[in-house]
Amino acid sequence: MGSDIQIILGSVVPVFGVVAVSYLYCRRFRPDLSTMLRVTAGFFIPCFVLTSLLEADVAASDVRSAALATALQIVVGLTLGVLVLRLLGKGDRRELLLPIAFVNSANLPLPIVLSHFGPEGVSFAIVCFLTTSMTVFTVGNFILHGKGRWADAAKEPVLWATLVALAIRLTHIELPGAVLGIAELAGQAAVPLMLFLFGNSLARTPAGSFGPALVATAVRYAGGWIAILLTLKWLAPTGMLRSVLILYAFMPAAVVTVVLTERAGRKTEEVASTILLTTLVSLFLIPWILAQFG
Repeated sequence: MGSDIQIILGSVVPVFGVVAVSYLYCRRFRPDLSTMLRVTAGFFIPCFVLTSLLEADVAASDVRSAALATALQIVVGLTLGVLVLRLLGKGDRRELLLPIAFVNSANLPLPIVLSHFGPEGVSFAIVCFLTTSMTVFTVGNFILHGKGRWADAAKEPVLWATLVALAIRLTHIELPGAVLGIAELAGQAAVPLMLFLFGNSLARTPAGSFGPALVATAVRYAGGWIAILLTLKWLAPTGMLRSVLILYAFMPAAVVTVVLTERAGRKTEEVASTILLTTLVSLFLIPWILAQFG
């Protein structure tokens, strides 16, 4: 087995292995992880983001490119989704636009990027994550409700962790080693917790009609392919940034989209099925992408 294949398997197998174990465990025992979810989202992930950004050495132009590429992917996904749903006479099923346009930007890609690309790659991934999170809670809610919920996006602890990290870097404040050590230790816990919670989310996601989900899955990846081609042509990212953006373009649908759909009182079955199908596709697609572009 070649060294490149061993590196890729070393990055991907542990990540999907934890997700698989979590999925099987949660399907069997149905634990209540609501408290763990809140603590992870409110403490561990912000600590991970804070320390990653403080340790990163990323050019401002690369940050801008990562944010623009993520926004472009969302715009392409929404546009293509609207066209396809209207052609199929399903224009009223606008909840399907969410899993088409918004990818899993944290639970799955952050651990893979950390394992395969290291801290610098995580810095790019966090920009993609923040752009996706802010957009899904505003534009995504607007699609579902007819109005944006900016307050929901502003309440995200990750946003505030990012602002704190940027303020520290701009003011050149040196945090005491003990304080930074707390954040670093908590950040290390974020990765396995994100994977375990992702497996739990998949285990609790109810499958529904797979006909529309197959269409949404195809559009999800077609949109990602079109978006990354436009990104490579217009923004011309290079090096590690290019690899991370290609990986993000083909991530599965975000689990949070089924949560937002349920809160909006819309049917969740086809959204949930799209998440499951895209996640299954990613089992084979992500190792190939890392082999080709990593």
